[in-house]
Amino acid sequence: MGTHVNKQNALRWLEGDERMFGRIKAIFQKNIPSQVMQLKECLDKGDNGAVERLAHTIMGSSAMLGAGGMSEEARKIELCAIEGDSATARLHFERFAAEYEKVMAELGAEGEA
Repeated sequence: MGTHVNKQNALRWLEGDERMFGRIKAIFQKNIPSQVMQLKECLDKGDNGAVERLAHTIMGSSAMLGAGGMSEEARKIELCAIEGDSATARLHFERFAAEYEKVMAELGAEGEA
Protein backbone atom coordinates (compact mmCIF):
# COMPACT_ATOMS: atom_id res chain seq x y z
CA MET A 1 0.00 0.00 0.00
CA GLY A 2 1.06 3.60 0.00
CA THR A 3 0.90 6.74 2.01
CA HIS A 4 -2.85 6.88 2.64
CA VAL A 5 -3.48 3.28 3.67
CA ASN A 6 -1.09 1.83 6.23
CA LYS A 7 -1.66 -1.89 5.77
CA GLN A 8 0.93 -2.75 8.41
CA ASN A 9 -1.00 -0.84 11.07
CA ALA A 10 -4.20 -2.59 10.02
CA LEU A 11 -2.50 -5.99 10.15
CA ARG A 12 -1.22 -5.29 13.66
CA TRP A 13 -4.83 -4.74 14.72
CA LEU A 14 -5.82 -7.92 12.91
CA GLU A 15 -2.93 -9.96 14.34
CA GLY A 16 -1.48 -10.43 10.86
CA ASP A 17 -4.65 -11.91 9.33
CA GLU A 18 -4.30 -11.07 5.61
CA ARG A 19 -7.61 -12.74 4.73
CA MET A 20 -9.46 -10.58 7.25
CA PHE A 21 -7.74 -7.49 5.86
CA GLY A 22 -8.93 -8.50 2.39
CA ARG A 23 -12.49 -8.85 3.66
CA ILE A 24 -12.38 -5.50 5.43
CA LYS A 25 -10.97 -3.87 2.29
CA ALA A 26 -13.74 -5.37 0.11
CA ILE A 27 -16.48 -4.28 2.52
CA PHE A 28 -14.92 -0.83 2.77
CA GLN A 29 -14.78 -0.42 -1.01
CA LYS A 30 -18.40 -1.57 -1.32
CA ASN A 31 -19.97 0.45 1.52
CA ILE A 32 -17.92 3.61 1.97
CA PRO A 33 -18.89 5.41 -1.27
CA SER A 34 -22.58 5.45 -0.36
CA GLN A 35 -21.79 6.40 3.25
CA VAL A 36 -19.68 9.33 2.05
CA MET A 37 -22.49 10.45 -0.26
CA GLN A 38 -24.98 10.23 2.63
CA LEU A 39 -22.58 12.17 4.85
CA LYS A 40 -22.39 14.99 2.31
CA GLU A 41 -26.19 15.06 1.92
CA CYS A 42 -26.67 15.23 5.70
CA LEU A 43 -24.07 18.00 5.97
CA ASP A 44 -25.91 19.94 3.25
CA LYS A 45 -29.20 19.50 5.14
CA GLY A 46 -27.65 20.40 8.49
CA ASP A 47 -28.70 17.08 10.06
CA ASN A 48 -26.07 16.99 12.80
CA GLY A 49 -27.38 13.78 14.35
CA ALA A 50 -27.01 11.85 11.10
CA VAL A 51 -23.66 13.53 10.39
CA GLU A 52 -22.39 12.44 13.80
CA ARG A 53 -23.46 8.80 13.26
CA LEU A 54 -22.12 8.55 9.71
CA ALA A 55 -18.83 10.25 10.52
CA HIS A 56 -18.35 7.92 13.50
CA THR A 57 -19.01 4.86 11.32
CA ILE A 58 -16.63 6.07 8.61
CA MET A 59 -14.01 6.95 11.22
CA GLY A 60 -14.02 3.39 12.57
CA SER A 61 -14.07 1.72 9.17
CA SER A 62 -11.19 3.77 7.84
CA ALA A 63 -9.16 3.24 11.03
CA MET A 64 -9.58 -0.54 10.72
CA LEU A 65 -8.30 -0.32 7.15
CA GLY A 66 -5.25 1.69 8.19
CA ALA A 67 -6.46 4.92 6.55
CA GLY A 68 -5.46 7.15 9.45
CA GLY A 69 -5.78 10.50 7.67
CA MET A 70 -9.29 9.72 6.50
CA SER A 71 -10.23 8.48 9.95
CA GLU A 72 -8.89 11.64 11.58
CA GLU A 73 -10.84 13.92 9.24
CA ALA A 74 -14.02 11.91 9.91
CA ARG A 75 -13.35 12.34 13.65
CA LYS A 76 -13.18 16.11 13.20
CA ILE A 77 -16.50 16.09 11.34
CA GLU A 78 -18.06 13.99 14.10
CA LEU A 79 -16.86 16.39 16.81
CA CYS A 80 -18.21 19.40 14.90
CA ALA A 81 -21.59 17.67 14.55
CA ILE A 82 -21.67 16.95 18.29
CA GLU A 83 -20.97 20.64 18.93
CA GLY A 84 -23.59 21.72 16.37
CA ASP A 85 -20.97 23.48 14.23
CA SER A 86 -22.17 22.67 10.72
CA ALA A 87 -20.04 25.33 9.03
CA THR A 88 -16.78 23.92 10.39
CA ALA A 89 -17.96 20.36 9.71
CA ARG A 90 -18.39 21.29 6.03
CA LEU A 91 -14.85 22.71 5.95
CA HIS A 92 -13.51 19.48 7.41
CA PHE A 93 -15.55 17.55 4.84
CA GLU A 94 -13.53 19.18 2.04
CA ARG A 95 -10.30 17.81 3.56
CA PHE A 96 -12.00 14.51 4.31
CA ALA A 97 -13.21 14.19 0.70
CA ALA A 98 -9.70 14.79 -0.65
CA GLU A 99 -8.30 12.11 1.66
CA TYR A 100 -11.15 9.75 0.75
CA GLU A 101 -10.34 10.10 -2.96
CA LYS A 102 -6.67 9.30 -2.30
CA VAL A 103 -7.55 6.25 -0.19
CA MET A 104 -9.94 4.89 -2.81
CA ALA A 105 -7.39 5.48 -5.60
CA GLU A 106 -4.73 3.69 -3.58
CA LEU A 107 -7.01 0.74 -2.89
CA GLY A 108 -7.94 0.54 -6.57
CA ALA A 109 -4.32 0.70 -7.67
CA GLU A 110 -3.41 -2.09 -5.27
CA GLY A 111 -6.19 -4.24 -6.74
CA GLU A 112 -4.82 -3.72 -10.25
CA ALA A 113 -1.25 -4.67 -9.35
